[in-house]
Amino acid sequence: MAEDESPSTAKQRFVALAVEAKGLPSANEESKQLGLWPEDRRGVPNVIVRSALFSAGKPTRVRQSYRDHELPAAIGTKSIAYTGQQLYQHELDVWLEVVHRCRLRPAGTETDFHVHGFLKSLRRATGNKDHKQLHATLGLLHATSIRVVSERDERGRAIGYRGHLIDKFRFNDQLLRWEVGIHPEIAELFAPKEHTWLHIDARLELGKNYLAKWCHGYFSSHRKPYPVGVSRLRELSGSATSRLRRFREALSDALDEVSRVERRHKRRFEWKVDEQDLVHVVRESGN
Repeated sequence: MAEDESPSTAKQRFVALAVEAKGLPSANEESKQLGLWPEDRRGVPNVIVRSALFSAGKPTRVRQSYRDHELPAAIGTKSIAYTGQQLYQHELDVWLEVVHRCRLRPAGTETDFHVHGFLKSLRRATGNKDHKQLHATLGLLHATSIRVVSERDERGRAIGYRGHLIDKFRFNDQLLRWEVGIHPEIAELFAPKEHTWLHIDARLELGKNYLAKWCHGYFSSHRKPYPVGVSRLRELSGSATSRLRRFREALSDALDEVSRVERRHKRRFEWKVDEQDLVHVVRESGN
């Protein structure tokens, strides 16, 4: 769901059917949930896809480590900081899949899965190397801590959330069955108008074009994207490209790729850069 989009009748019907089928608590009961979205979408807090928490850069052999590192915030976005090793877009794919599998359960309960099935959902190979990489990624997501400030009072005192992206991770490598849990408080980041439903087919088709993946998430989180400067996108995405000219070229290629992928799925995504170096995007209304 886009940040300012009301649910359509079809989506409301989906939610009602999912609640009934799964025996989930209704909206007026005391239970936190991540959200209910269709199988072909992945829910994600806007603050995550509008920041460099998961960098658009290419993974490096040695990751940078941060402590309460404040990330640049897009207009209308809560402030976010994180502690831990740098994360990348392919690791966001893993977190999105974990959240997706947890969405039909009360937040705080684990989702269990067979490693092969999880990897296939990400369109990855299922060899031993891939198991180890997934294991390492889940470990990183558990070790990383985020701090999100949702508001401040008149004296500047913060109100927000702090916790790990993944709360629990149990594994049985003999049976290849793992359990992963999300802390119930993280449901606060999935409040109405605070999260986005990404088309997962398009995202996964972008492959290892990490800047394209970041752009897809960023612009998907706006129902009607406002013009944003090329230099600002470099800052927000966490790009390590020092020369703006080189980043502008990479951004052009990334936006072209997003446009091609969306067009294959009969969705509109058009873009241009004006004489003030502002990026204008027109996309299909909603997600």
